[in-house]
Amino acid sequence: MDPIVIKAPLQGEYVATTSPGDRVPSHGTHEWGMTYAYDFIQVRKNKNDLLTWHNKSLSEYFLARVKLSDTFGWGQPIYSPIDGLVCDVFNSVKERNRLHILSDIGFAFYNELFFSYKRGQIHKLGGNYLIIEGKNCCVFIAHAKTGSIKPKVGDMVVAGELIGELGHSGNSSAPHLHVQLMDRVDLKSSKGLPCCFESYEVWRDGVWKPVRNSIPTRSEIIKF
Repeated sequence: MDPIVIKAPLQGEYVATTSPGDRVPSHGTHEWGMTYAYDFIQVRKNKNDLLTWHNKSLSEYFLARVKLSDTFGWGQPIYSPIDGLVCDVFNSVKERNRLHILSDIGFAFYNELFFSYKRGQIHKLGGNYLIIEGKNCCVFIAHAKTGSIKPKVGDMVVAGELIGELGHSGNSSAPHLHVQLMDRVDLKSSKGLPCCFESYEVWRDGVWKPVRNSIPTRSEIIKF
């Protein structure tokens, strides 16, 4: 099946820390429609010319001194990648204000172990999320900032419309955006659908080079 072309859900410079451009299934499972899912984290180069996602040192990160406000992605706008009907929204998951590698790993392990789809706990993994049903696919967007999701269930949205802000809710080790296409609204029974992005730029040989209808990989710095 050819990838479905969608609009960029973000603006700015990002790395796809998880991408179907590197492996399928991208998250190691076909469950929950995640076969072709992406995770995007906003990055910048530090004074040592290394990529980082926050403005603190590595030692401060290990000492839990990195706040959400110290990260580059937190609060960045999220845009709908498709036209469609908003079918499900969760908007009240609280975010952990400080980031720490050990606590984040422990939190992720706990949620994976005790997660129950039947008890309506999608938000335990996805945090604040919304599901949009389009003509030929559904999109699941997760880990939004608490209270930032603007559409309500039953609203119609268009591609490129502001729908929320990037956050650190749910199963998240750093503020990032999870986005995936599925063949139906119900996550439990859904199958993932391949998708690519209509247009973005890739940093290659010291310049930004435009690409169209492509799939970013983990080795690329991209700009939506």
